[in-house]
Amino acid sequence: MVDINKHRLVKSHDVKLDSEYVQWIYEIKERFRNAQIKAAVKINSEQLLFNWQLGRDLVIRKAEEKWGSGIVEQVSLDLQAEFPDVKGFSTSNLWYMKKWYLFYTEILYEPKLQQLVGEIMQPGHSKLQQIGMPLHEEKLQQAVREMPFPISFSYVPWGHHILIITKCKTLEEALFYIKRTIDENLSRKALDDYIRADLYHVSGTAVTNFPDKLPVIQGKLAQELLKGNYDLGFVSLPTGYDEVALENAIEQRMTRFLLELGEGWAFVGRQKEIVVSGKTRKIDLLFYHIYLRCYVVLELKVKSF
Repeated sequence: MVDINKHRLVKSHDVKLDSEYVQWIYEIKERFRNAQIKAAVKINSEQLLFNWQLGRDLVIRKAEEKWGSGIVEQVSLDLQAEFPDVKGFSTSNLWYMKKWYLFYTEILYEPKLQQLVGEIMQPGHSKLQQIGMPLHEEKLQQAVREMPFPISFSYVPWGHHILIITKCKTLEEALFYIKRTIDENLSRKALDDYIRADLYHVSGTAVTNFPDKLPVIQGKLAQELLKGNYDLGFVSLPTGYDEVALENAIEQRMTRFLLELGEGWAFVGRQKEIVVSGKTRKIDLLFYHIYLRCYVVLELKVKSF
């Protein structure tokens, strides 16, 4: 609902506001907000494309071999002198651009990873049509030189890219976190938490009976959402604590606990009473999962279960 009384009224002319006008103004505002978002994405995309191309130039021109070991610092000084009001031309940032480009192009030397490269490149790229076949050195070098900027990278901020290439060991791991960032609109802090929790390796590793008890699609999604281990290091408890103490501690730090669980979890309550086979039972912690569209019961145990 839009409150018509909140609108500022023009006093110098005769104006009559009705519901149709209010709806029209609302649509205009929404269009402008969407335009702002698209503009921000476009700016980010152009900046990332520039970073990608500069990193590529430093690689394919063999800048350090041609102009000396201090050439990156020199490029930094020249760009800062020409564009004093622009941030991002520090020496360290230029090194990250080179490292960023190398991270995704050096894997072309691994034939088994060529298919993954093809998936993140623009459709129709001819250099990797023969998936799984080793590239000859000359064609390999040409592929590296011509590797286009992956469009999906545009939706990930530069700081996130730096975090990914400095903490991920493999292409598969990096692409996993890029997809997570895009799908869940992760902040850099949330992305860092995911990487620290090693979500790539532990996601979907929980022991379950989902394949036997759930429909195939829902079972796969449920399995993907659960980790084999959860880090509760943010909970401080004395030696010999019981389940009630653990439950209290988790409730007091529920925001942090939800971050550890991952995307899509909503806390419903604790000690929710239900009746099963005529007997009263209480659920330790009850959640609802937005993607699964179902309630999830969490039963706490402090001893082996």
